[in-house]
Formats: sequence, C-alpha cells, structure tokens
Amino acid sequence: MDTEDLTLEDLGRRGYKMYQQKEGFRFGTDSVLLAWFAASFVRKGKACTALELGSGCGGASLCLAARSDDVSIDAVEIMEKPAEVLEENIKLNGLSGRMISFNCDIRKLPSDIRSKQYDIVFMNPPFFNRGSGPAARAEGDGERLAGRFEENGTAEDFISVAASRVRQSSGYIIMVMHGDRLPEIMSIYEKYRIKPVRLMAVHPFEDRNASMFLLAGKKGASGSDMKILPPLILNRRDGKDSPVMSEELKRIYEEEHTDCFI
Repeated sequence: MDTEDLTLEDLGRRGYKMYQQKEGFRFGTDSVLLAWFAASFVRKGKACTALELGSGCGGASLCLAARSDDVSIDAVEIMEKPAEVLEENIKLNGLSGRMISFNCDIRKLPSDIRSKQYDIVFMNPPFFNRGSGPAARAEGDGERLAGRFEENGTAEDFISVAASRVRQSSGYIIMVMHGDRLPEIMSIYEKYRIKPVRLMAVHPFEDRNASMFLLAGKKGASGSDMKILPPLILNRRDGKDSPVMSEELKRIYEEEHTDCFI
C-alpha cells in the first residue's frame, strides 16, 4: 500500500499504531472517548463481539482493541480509501484474528454482519445534520464532509441499524454525539425501543456547555437502570489562564483501562 498520503500515529497504548490520511477525516478526542466508554461495557475475561458503524481508518476500533483483549470487532466504513487504510492498520497491529474491515454502506450490510447479533454496537455518527449551514458544509473534501455531515446516513439510520444488530436486552448501543443533539437522539432511541442506561456530558471547560455526550442504551430492556454519570471535563486552566488537559482526560489517554459503567 502506498503510504505517501498517510501519517503514522502512535496510539499511546500497548504499542498500537495507526495510519490515517493526511487530507481525509482524521480521528480525534471524540473517537478516543467513544472507545473508552465502549470498553467500560466489556466484562473482563468474557469474550465480547463488537460492531463499529462508520469506522473511518479505524481510530475507535483500534483504541477499543488496545483496551481489551476480550473484544473482537467488525468495522464498517463506506468510503473506499479509509476502509483500505483500516485494512492496513489491522495488519500493522497484528489484529487479523479479531478485527475485520467491511467496505460497505451501513444501510446495506453484508450477510456476514446481518447474520450476527453483537454484544456492543458503537458509533461516532456525523455530528451535524443535513440542515447545517452551507458555509460549514463548503469546508474540506468529500471525506471530511462525510465525516462531519450526514452525507452517507442520518443519525436515525445509524441507530436503527444498531438496534437491528445488538443483542436483545443484554447488548449495548454506544455512541458519541454533539451535545446539542441530545433531545433528538433520545427521541430516536425511544422510537427503536432502545432504553438509555448511561449518559455522560463532555465539556471543553468546566464553565462551558457540553460539546459532546456519551450515551449507552439497551434494546428491549425492561426496568429502570438509567444513570446520569458525572460530567467529563476535557480541559482546565492553569495559573496563567492557559488551557491544559484535565487530569481525568490525561488518565483516559495514558492509564490502563479500569472504568466500568455496567
């Protein structure tokens, strides 16, 4: 594979590395947080099957695999080049035995996926819907636009597919989304009989509104098990009022996985 248009990143966990496109949509903190949150629903020592919808070059899937040896992952990406890069990342990290890349539309999944039910379905859908401003949509190439906007499926498309593939009552649907879209997402969860069980707001600073949220739900679950978790603050200000990474975010990036939200 020609790597001239790629960069090689160290994921900072167990020696895992990742190729990603210099000019394409690049993974960031939202993908890292999604993998961390998803890993917190894996029961240690028990085999777990996971499906990522809209995997890009594999940032979230690779981070999840690095956090837990118990997880095997099917990763779906519609764009040809990112899916190619993900294939290379799987080989690079010796994950061929527990990660498979599928280059397809989430709305037209192959039989290999449609024949399975997963313990975890996780996703980082585009943060902005098709009604977002034209100025924002004009920025970047096709892959960057597809990463930001609902060019290849709406939030409802992602959630409906997740609901069809997760194990009834015992599996978890996990997502990260822009903070302003929480009411919409909750409404879609209700439509597809997904019961929210864990919610965490993510704030850029403690005095700022939430920029993202992390949400876990269960399809067809009964009873009341909803918990709103303490907020995650990404940055603090030092004595000179300059932003520095919060201790909590630093712990998520650097330490071994110990969190459990089950």
